[in-house]
Amino acid sequence: MSGRGKFRGNRNRKQQTLSSVARETAYALSADSPILAMFKSAAVQLNKRQDRHERLVKLSRDITIESKRIIFLLHSSITKESMEKVISEANNRLQALIDGPIKNIGIEMHNCPAYLHWRAVTAGFQEFVEAKTFCSLMENGVIITFHDLSKQFEYIEKDENEANEKTIMTLLPHIDYMLGLADLTGELMRKAINSIASGDSDECFKACQNVRDLYTGFLGLFGVGKELARKTSVTRANVAKVELAVYALKVRGGEAPPSLLLPTPTPNDIEYNVHNSDDEGYY
Repeated sequence: MSGRGKFRGNRNRKQQTLSSVARETAYALSADSPILAMFKSAAVQLNKRQDRHERLVKLSRDITIESKRIIFLLHSSITKESMEKVISEANNRLQALIDGPIKNIGIEMHNCPAYLHWRAVTAGFQEFVEAKTFCSLMENGVIITFHDLSKQFEYIEKDENEANEKTIMTLLPHIDYMLGLADLTGELMRKAINSIASGDSDECFKACQNVRDLYTGFLGLFGVGKELARKTSVTRANVAKVELAVYALKVRGGEAPPSLLLPTPTPNDIEYNVHNSDDEGYY
């Protein structure tokens, strides 16, 4: 039996590892060591950044939920009389978002890199842009521009001593605005289908043209990222759905006799059906 491996186990047992050296070094540091103070300062900064990120995620979630409810509210308008009331309520709720969670996002990201927490707020911005542009399109017939929307994200705040005023701006990235417009095509497609069911063919044709114009603009974009490229393909599918609906309405809409077409409901009929429903609910 050779003696080459006779003391191998003892030699490995005496050899120090990296973790043991680090542990001994950490125990040897004094409480007032500058190295230890540097690591404690870095830990405090990382904890503050993580807390800010979580607060921004919460604000973005609140914006997303409220924006979806505003979009559902805008879809609920059937007659022109109810549309004015719905648009007025939607504008008030959108302004409440601007003065509330969106302003708090600007305060949280003040004096820190704006794109550091972009992933935390992008979902809320996209949903808000979708709701805001949908409301402006229903109200004025035009889509609010990026410049006009960014101006609404500027706030004047007073300092702690209330002697001077400072401007706080919530940064709206261009990519979030474009992604919100891509989502808008889906809402216009739904509005076109709903307008056919309610008998408003003119609104269907307008929605179809708006979807076409948006898709034409997206075709001229290059190198905009994987997310917008994916939504552009979805926009193309929305264009196909709207065009198919318009084709069926234009070509075959006159084949149905007037007796089979439902009349446009009046506000009194809608209120009666809501308060006198036979649905007992789900138990």
